[in-house]
Amino acid sequence: MPAPSGSEIGALAKSAMQSASLRGENAPDLATALGDACGQAFTLFASMAMVTPGIPAAAPPPPGAGSTAGPGMMLPPPAGGPGASQIEPIAKGLLASNKINGEQRDALAKAIAQTVEQALILFTVQVMVAPGIAIAGFVTSSPGSLMGAAPAKPMLQPIALGFLMAGGIRGENAPDLAGAMAETLSNALTQMMTRLKVSPGIPSSPGATAGPGRLL
Repeated sequence: MPAPSGSEIGALAKSAMQSASLRGENAPDLATALGDACGQAFTLFASMAMVTPGIPAAAPPPPGAGSTAGPGMMLPPPAGGPGASQIEPIAKGLLASNKINGEQRDALAKAIAQTVEQALILFTVQVMVAPGIAIAGFVTSSPGSLMGAAPAKPMLQPIALGFLMAGGIRGENAPDLAGAMAETLSNALTQMMTRLKVSPGIPSSPGATAGPGRLL
């Protein structure tokens, strides 16, 4: 299944902003822009993500059949996903198209991009490839699942607030905005973890995978 769409994440963002008491006239537009920016970033992540070689396996010859016997790791951004420099112009364009054009728009786009990048990095650290992927002929022959936990709101909120403040966004609503960003990302990443699978076709030796893997 694909990563969560912008409209799905936008709905999460609107709920998070309401729970954070962010109800100004621009709040729905900001939620839409945040959702679409995250949706595009997550789609990029799904296409760029790479499972690193070396997953423990038990596939003795002949015939090189068995399954993976331990967890696998994912490569973090920017090599294994979009970095802030790729996300920032997306966020800036989406803020503008949703009529978020104040003097702090560019700083907000940068803070969103930096927060999303850090959230994806934490995702690749905390979420792993689950053991038990079937191997046939020294190649994985079934999709793999992800396991672990996406980064939670309490972990992401100080990161978001730090980036907002570094960009000069220090108003009384800044902590609430950081909380809404963190809640949106945590919930969306949790959805993504349950949807994405590891694509079959990873080469394997008798004792470990011997090549990188991709997500689907």
